[in-house]
Amino acid sequence: MRYYLLEPLDTLFFRDGSPFNAGETGQMEVLGTFPPSPTTVVGALRAAFARRLGWQYGDWSEDIKKKLGDGADLGPLRFSGTYVAKDGEPLFPVPLHLLRSGRTLVFLRPGEAALSTDIGEAQLPEISTRTKGLKPLEKAYLTRRGMEKALRGETPDPEDVFEASELWSGENRVGIQRDPDSRTTNEDALYQTTHVRLKKGVALAAGVEGYEGEAPGLLTLGGESRMANLKPCELSLPEAPSLEPGGGSLRYTATLITPARIRDEGWRKPGGALPGLPGRVVSACVGKPVLIGGWDTEKKKPLPLEPYLPPGSTWFMEAEAAKPDEVKEMHTRHIGDKREWGYGQILIGGWR
Repeated sequence: MRYYLLEPLDTLFFRDGSPFNAGETGQMEVLGTFPPSPTTVVGALRAAFARRLGWQYGDWSEDIKKKLGDGADLGPLRFSGTYVAKDGEPLFPVPLHLLRSGRTLVFLRPGEAALSTDIGEAQLPEISTRTKGLKPLEKAYLTRRGMEKALRGETPDPEDVFEASELWSGENRVGIQRDPDSRTTNEDALYQTTHVRLKKGVALAAGVEGYEGEAPGLLTLGGESRMANLKPCELSLPEAPSLEPGGGSLRYTATLITPARIRDEGWRKPGGALPGLPGRVVSACVGKPVLIGGWDTEKKKPLPLEPYLPPGSTWFMEAEAAKPDEVKEMHTRHIGDKREWGYGQILIGGWR
């Protein structure tokens, strides 16, 4: 896997599922989303690689299709990410079972007693402290060192936690639609969007497997074809902790670091399963779904939005005591749909 940094040269804009139609007077502002989905970054990278291979416009040649795939078929390519990086080091969404009040960080763990719920008997996550004001860090990131501590069940240091506001800020932009032929405009042509400006030293990162060519340098990324610089980098993901069986079973966590689309409903229920992972689901901390679409290059229109599980979602799993190696093999692997695009990447941790 070769890793690349995508360093924007200006603000970026990645639209969300908000309506964006001319003439809708109630449409005050389109906020967009950040970080971008793997679909967006993969599309930008493939287009940049194609230009490096000689493509200019129109359909790709058969030679390029053999190297980069065609449409939804990625051919020999495999991706990981998208990651947020600071000073060349990757950051990871805080697991949702880590709560904070002020500078105090506390982990949720499945309770010992099973409770009756609308989905059956469940060991709901609970805390062993009476600290008030605890909330999930839904818009925060951990350094590699901080994530490794969290995977071991140890509290990360405050300096290993970055709020989104420390990494990027929003900038309002007002534009007007213009007829390209007459260079004039009409009523209801104003629009407002919120762009993202990354702080100094912050960039995006992604891993690519199957492309052996040179980095193309500049590429267009996101809405309005904003420019970014693409360059190779060294990037290391967190290491998995040692997993020690206890009480005749192996307890571990699986935490998403990229969005996941899992069609098997087992992840929803205690006693269910996650695809590719041994054992059963004991409990989980799952965030609100994120809607992800894309762009259909053939039909020139947006793809339908689909719900994905958000990064940071964490499952508490229990497997046979003899399967620690099988569990650790899934560390940094992908689960669910579109794994080759970078979706569904997980990190393995431990819990007791």
